[in-house]
Amino acid sequence: MDKLNLASYQQVNKSFTKRMVYRAGVDCGFCAEMNYMVDAMLYCLVHHIKFQLYSKDANFGTGIGWSEYFLPFCEEVHENFHRKYNYHKLPSWLNILRICRSQKSLGSVTWKIKKTIMTFIGRCVSYKTYGEKVLLAQDVPQNPVRWCYIPELGIDGDYLSTFNLLARMVWRLQPEILNKEETYKMNLSLPPIYSGAQIRGGDKVSETKLIDGKTHIEKLNLHDEDSLFILTDDYRLFLQAKEDFPKLKLSTLCQEDEKGYYHKLFCQEDLQSKKEAITRLIVSVDLMLSSSSFVGSITTGPSVFILKLRYKESKVQAVDCSKQELPAALLLPLRARAIISSKHP
Repeated sequence: MDKLNLASYQQVNKSFTKRMVYRAGVDCGFCAEMNYMVDAMLYCLVHHIKFQLYSKDANFGTGIGWSEYFLPFCEEVHENFHRKYNYHKLPSWLNILRICRSQKSLGSVTWKIKKTIMTFIGRCVSYKTYGEKVLLAQDVPQNPVRWCYIPELGIDGDYLSTFNLLARMVWRLQPEILNKEETYKMNLSLPPIYSGAQIRGGDKVSETKLIDGKTHIEKLNLHDEDSLFILTDDYRLFLQAKEDFPKLKLSTLCQEDEKGYYHKLFCQEDLQSKKEAITRLIVSVDLMLSSSSFVGSITTGPSVFILKLRYKESKVQAVDCSKQELPAALLLPLRARAIISSKHP
């Protein structure tokens, strides 16, 4: 199956009696949130759970939610209690203890106990609101479903192939965003055929090593005068790429005053600045989905999303993971992917 029909998905989704209200835009960057949401949709389909969305206060929006950037794909709910009680699945006690040992503090234990109590309260509030037991985002397992058998939709395939179908189904940009993409392409003089690369800076260094732009671009084996669109959060990395590869035609939507993405600071920005930044990110990812070749890292949200959709293509690769290892690596949690990345030459 090359494409999942939206109407068919909606019909099957609405037929389930048990349901989940998934909150989008909790505490991660936009593309990480996108990866988590599609995983939740997949989990719900496999287990015959109706998927509903709460995104009114998404950290990537301005109070509108999912439909601010994308066309709707499922029923949305708007009850405010989701903001406090609906969040990503908590780390296991083993991981919590590991964090406590590394930080030499019991702060994470206290945090998990508080969150566990909040989860219980959230379930009570949810039952009182809806008159039935409703699953929340923290009910989605951290390990994705490895094989997906959904006969109602003609799906019988592995995780990545099913993720691809669902992600492409929901990745339908609003006309306003599509118009901005066309304007950006015209302003950048982006040709029909171009390559793509994501080069990450900012707070990602707290989770894994950062890989320089030169290493990324060399992986693409480009020729003089080839066009390369770069998704980066630090304009200085773009300038360095121009210095390292003066014969390539480089372009980016990164602004000159951007010096790395720091999630906590981003969440404090005014709504208009936030919307402009997310719009440029979404457009950049959309351009990467159409590039002739792409290179990114298995540790960054946008790259992981793009790699999950394009990993089978011969000219799509990770800078820090072999082509053979890539499908398996994309199923792993960030901590495991960071270990693979750090060991890759």
